[in-house]
Amino acid sequence: MATARTSDPRRAALALLSDFEARFDPGSVPPVPVERIAESHLGLLIEEVDDVRTIEGAPTDEGRLSGLLDPAARTIWLDRREAARSPGRRRFTIAHECAHWVLHVAGAAAGAASTDGCRVADVAEQDEDGTTTRARGRTKREAEANAFARELLMPELLLIAEIERTGHNLPALAERFGVSVPALRLRLLTLKLLPAWMASAPVAERGGERR
Repeated sequence: MATARTSDPRRAALALLSDFEARFDPGSVPPVPVERIAESHLGLLIEEVDDVRTIEGAPTDEGRLSGLLDPAARTIWLDRREAARSPGRRRFTIAHECAHWVLHVAGAAAGAASTDGCRVADVAEQDEDGTTTRARGRTKREAEANAFARELLMPELLLIAEIERTGHNLPALAERFGVSVPALRLRLLTLKLLPAWMASAPVAERGGERR
């Protein structure tokens, strides 16, 4: 089932999630089953490798890559060490590469689009505004992919429902959505769902590690 085409990354993410829910049983949501969406709904294989730059067609002069979309092979490649270190980061990178497929590749003939290698700085879980190109010189395509990923993994209505159920317990909410605490906090700030008294509070994560 094809996702309705739109140039707006947030609307495209919600359309993808709606299409997936109409076709499959999503189970208990959240967390959004991003790996199932990639593989079962979009038909993209997910693979991990020690160094994504070793994949044929990957850029080799842009530093270490978090992920890469190979449209011709319909494959998302992930950095194995990064994925093992942070499950939340792994999920975000998958969502980011799904965004490239939906926003920048879908509808093109197989092999028509080149591989899309994404640097660590490109896959930004914490941009305050994913629609601009200001942050670290990121391209418009990468900014759109980040906005799509945040919307897919942390839909506003699901966030509101979970906040009503559990309160503003950021570590618990982050675990529920399968994202990092900083990524969740920025998302809540952007949506104006974070109480004023929490907006300036320091962020503490379990064990001092990113999820």
